[in-house]
Amino acid sequence: MSVTTTAPLFRTLNRRPEATTITVRTLINKVLNGQVRVPRFQRPLRWRRDDVVKLLDSIWRGYPVGSLLFWKRQAPAESITVGGATLAAEATPDAWWVVDGQQRTTALAATLLELDHAGDTRWIVRFDPSEEAFLPGAPPPERQGVEVPVSVLGDLRRLGRWLRESAIDDEAIQRVEDAQQRLLDYSIPAYIVETQDEQALRGVFARMNSSGSRMRADEVFQALLGAPSTAGKASLDLDDLQRGCDRDGFGTPPRAEILKAVLAMSGMDPTRHLEDFGHEARNNLVSREDAAEALSRTIDFVMNDCGIPHIRLLPYPVVFFLLARWFHVHASEGQYTRQLLARWVWRGAAIGAHQRAAVSKMRDQMRAVEPGDEQASLDRLLQHVSSEPEKPWTLNKFQARSAGSRIETLALFESGPRTPEGPLSVAELASEGRIAREIFRSADCESLDPSDRELARTVANRALLGTSRTGLSTEFRTWRADEPALRTHFIDKQAFEFLRRGEVGGFLRHRAELVRAATDQFLRRKAAWDEPDLRPPATYLESQDA
Repeated sequence: MSVTTTAPLFRTLNRRPEATTITVRTLINKVLNGQVRVPRFQRPLRWRRDDVVKLLDSIWRGYPVGSLLFWKRQAPAESITVGGATLAAEATPDAWWVVDGQQRTTALAATLLELDHAGDTRWIVRFDPSEEAFLPGAPPPERQGVEVPVSVLGDLRRLGRWLRESAIDDEAIQRVEDAQQRLLDYSIPAYIVETQDEQALRGVFARMNSSGSRMRADEVFQALLGAPSTAGKASLDLDDLQRGCDRDGFGTPPRAEILKAVLAMSGMDPTRHLEDFGHEARNNLVSREDAAEALSRTIDFVMNDCGIPHIRLLPYPVVFFLLARWFHVHASEGQYTRQLLARWVWRGAAIGAHQRAAVSKMRDQMRAVEPGDEQASLDRLLQHVSSEPEKPWTLNKFQARSAGSRIETLALFESGPRTPEGPLSVAELASEGRIAREIFRSADCESLDPSDRELARTVANRALLGTSRTGLSTEFRTWRADEPALRTHFIDKQAFEFLRRGEVGGFLRHRAELVRAATDQFLRRKAAWDEPDLRPPATYLESQDA
């Protein structure tokens, strides 16, 4: 089932935008009064503190800061967010919805209005009249009454109160008042669009934001087709699909990967942009329900059949959207099929067949998965991973996002890591940020031989212990030498003795061999090169009948 609509992605506006100008003073007051709103198809705020400071400085200097585009239509009573603050906005028949200029509008309102940003310091800026410069953060204690918070500049009365309590001379007062006037009286070009066609506005937003601070592919898709409309209706909400993936401790895939999965399920090339498909894209897109079902089956397969408990441990993310396509077009309920499909995942991980950089290989594997003959699709996939690694596993520099380090982490996890108090879950490990932490800190390894320092950068110096701290050796030393939990971390009696005596190099060399051998065995067992690739019994009967 697919989304069936013949509407083009980019529709023509039935009325030209009205050109006008708006002062910063008027703009921030409209925000404060709930007359400026942000539509759901807008992307999240990306600006950093430096961007906010540069905008204020540009306005103060009289530089052009671009135009704004608003969509004039009714707005309901609701809570709105301005920077880090939340405001109660009343219903209004003629609100201005920001189509282009969200970052600038938010920055001006958040810095110039007196709001509680709940610790979000991006919006806290001060003006130093002696240097005539905008600076990030609030005035330090020794500069109180000298440097003026920009939120004070947003209102004449607030500035009047501040000046009465300030310690600056007349010349500095003049500079502060001049800065306020330059900011609040600055006029920004603006365009106002009145239309009932929300899809046309989504197209305007996506097109205008495809240059400059360029939108990611998932942001363009979400703006055009994904985000709920102002009427609350959604076709393919990537955020909703993303949230649905976070179950059984699997974690949340990046939204960009959800988009690739949607395109793959729809039979489209996940490496291309939505605009490349023309408006045929909307006719061929998978339905929201089918996408959610295929993603659910994908996660179940990855966790239970492949033994990969968390999205951050999937060696190659490409596999996620290839499997989503597979489970969209094939039932795959049989034991033999699922077993062979899991071997395809692991064999590809071992030989690098699923690398994102290998675009042609990825596209070939996409084309291998076709509706109809499930076994033929599986055979085509397996042909891409037929070769075996030429040599045993070797340890390289540990990088949490690399496929090799993820495979090593999975080998560590398969040993069932635990503490003396009990087992550790992947959810506990992932909740602390980095799943695998260093056993020895960098300072512990400075005096080592070069070869041992290299080992300290590998998985030989990593363990799964569910803590936000590095330097796990301190914790391990508190355990008894005969503690069974030590072996779940590849610390046998010899390794523990090295640890107890503080022989870092000896510990790393000994544990490196334990972990290397375990990873090699783990990968060979998962890929099952030494076992026959048994097909479902029915396929053998069919071949005999033929």
